[in-house]
Amino acid sequence: MKEIKSPFWRTIYEYGLITVSIWIMVVGIYFFKFPNHFAFGGITGFSTVVSQLTHWSASDFTSVTNTALLLLGFLFLGKGFGLKTVYATMVMSVSLSLLERFCPLSAPLTSQPLLELMFAIFLPAVGTAILFNIGASSGGTDIIAMILSKYTSLEIGKALLVSDFCIALFA
Repeated sequence: MKEIKSPFWRTIYEYGLITVSIWIMVVGIYFFKFPNHFAFGGITGFSTVVSQLTHWSASDFTSVTNTALLLLGFLFLGKGFGLKTVYATMVMSVSLSLLERFCPLSAPLTSQPLLELMFAIFLPAVGTAILFNIGASSGGTDIIAMILSKYTSLEIGKALLVSDFCIALFA
């Protein structure tokens, strides 16, 4: 692809790509992960567990937790830790909340749990890959990993593994 030279159009392109990648993730999370109660890491996995224990909406818990993590990110990492991450986190939170209100689900979409699991993993993975490719993240445990990486000797990938492993273990 040809590089976009204009800073304005490059920014528009990047934020458009962030929006599309978050929507890909949200489809996988809302339509496949939440209704099947899959909890294999991340804030959305933790939200699935909390939702089952408290009957609090997984989407609302995701929004509240992501907002709290953004505040922690600013506190521990400073203002420069990522405008793209803030945007992506807010788009995810709003999108999940809107889907929950306008397209409520009472059961999984299909009777094929393996197929649903594949979509629950594949769609967020594709969205995350696009985000990481343009230097953004979806927030959540990525922020925890960035904080762990800054204050310990852990590399960011290992820090993300540790935080997601703890969530999966809790599930």
